[in-house]
Amino acid sequence: MNGSFNFAGKINVGVDYLDGCIRKVHVQSSRPTELTRLLEGKSPNEVVQRVPLLFSLCSCAQTIAALTAIESAQGRICDTAVLHARKLLLLAETTKELGLRLGRDWLGSEKLLNLPELLNWFADFRTRLSWCLRLNPCMPEKRFPLPRFISELEEMLKSFTGPNELQFKEAVYAQSQTHPIGKAVADLSDKYDGISLGPSCPEMDLSSDYLDWQLNLRGQSFCALPKGEGGCFETSIWTRNCKRSMIKESGLLTINPIAQRFLALLLELKAMPHRLLQVDDELLIRSDKPGFAWVEAARGALIHRVSISCQLGDERIDQYRIIAPTEWNFHPQGTLVSMLEGVKVPEDKAADLVGKLILSVDPCVAYEVEVN
Repeated sequence: MNGSFNFAGKINVGVDYLDGCIRKVHVQSSRPTELTRLLEGKSPNEVVQRVPLLFSLCSCAQTIAALTAIESAQGRICDTAVLHARKLLLLAETTKELGLRLGRDWLGSEKLLNLPELLNWFADFRTRLSWCLRLNPCMPEKRFPLPRFISELEEMLKSFTGPNELQFKEAVYAQSQTHPIGKAVADLSDKYDGISLGPSCPEMDLSSDYLDWQLNLRGQSFCALPKGEGGCFETSIWTRNCKRSMIKESGLLTINPIAQRFLALLLELKAMPHRLLQVDDELLIRSDKPGFAWVEAARGALIHRVSISCQLGDERIDQYRIIAPTEWNFHPQGTLVSMLEGVKVPEDKAADLVGKLILSVDPCVAYEVEVN
């Protein structure tokens, strides 16, 4: 196998720019959607072992979706303690992904997050809960030290969340130059001042029955270009957080839409210690149809569907389908296109505007932007 092959692929965005306006946006994906064929014909245990190797991006979410889909197809009910551990892993992985994106792509020279410390935190978290990432898992004898991990995370995040909620809100709303988050919001607002975006696509809200019908009808082509009868959808950090009171209030204060999406990322990351503490209240994993799994990953709703056959007690995967959030979010007629086409923006800011929107829609995807 060629060691340079990129399993994750990337999104290529071409922008037709003319007379101060984005006329057309072309979204092309080199993300492989046929990798699931490598899982077909394998045993359930082999699939669980291979999934994190094929899908290293959000590998915990991918593995948990595979486990949930297989267990559902087998008619198994997940043990409460196992479900608890898997939810914790999903939130920890989302924390890592959002923290990396914040530190690398949004805050620039501001070193508010110690990224090596965050990566070590997640590595330890995952190692201690790796027992739940298999079929028929056995709980370890040692109790998971969740309070310690929450305390460590709070310590890492306090550099930008501030000592209390009021000061955080004041820094954001007043766009304070003395607070790093207030300054970041102010910089985004100033940079994109006067630029009005088009509407984003609505939140993805489709039933398993509809998805099952489309997968049977269109197969892998639906996984590559998923779309509802009413059009395209978005499933992202924004759709998870756009109804929060601070987002609504920031809109009333005419904070720029780019800054609002940045704020959505901040609010989700800021809430993580409390969400870890109350993880049993989170609807992060569900299966409402045999062989289906819905998992809320860092970048949005991740859907797996499997079918299993059994001959003489030997189970094999007949068919495996994955609908990843990236394919909803970067559909050629999707939310990025809807927000950008027709937007008036100075030519020297066009590529940066597109890049920032990509970052706000998907915190994990690799991308390239070309303005012509």
